[in-house]
Amino acid sequence: MRPHLAVAALLAVSLVATVAFAASGKVDAQFQSFAASGVSGTATLNEMPTGEVQIHASLRGLQPNTEYVAVIYDQSLTCGEGTSSLQIIQFDANPAGVATWNQKVARGLATIQSIGIRFVPDNSLKACATVTQ
Repeated sequence: MRPHLAVAALLAVSLVATVAFAASGKVDAQFQSFAASGVSGTATLNEMPTGEVQIHASLRGLQPNTEYVAVIYDQSLTCGEGTSSLQIIQFDANPAGVATWNQKVARGLATIQSIGIRFVPDNSLKACATVTQ
């Protein structure tokens, strides 16, 4: 009877370890409006086996038919000025003020602290998503 318990315990431990490993490679983040811009949305970051991160974002409350850029910050949880950043993608909001995009970045998930959405005409920050890991 003891060998059966040992096998069951080993299977349970293996299952928990597998779920924990799989969950560690994905992070969801919420965009919060900055300076009452009304921009909000979500981002899902998936760590790839190559060491890159695939980012999928869905945003609303954008100014229709206008260009924005998404920027990652590796030293700021609040999309702070003066910190190291990297532009991910430049995109246009549709006529309803909505945008969805997917982009791979050559960074590890652990190095991404936040994602900022900036309005191209004046480079102002419109939303920020803190990436908690």
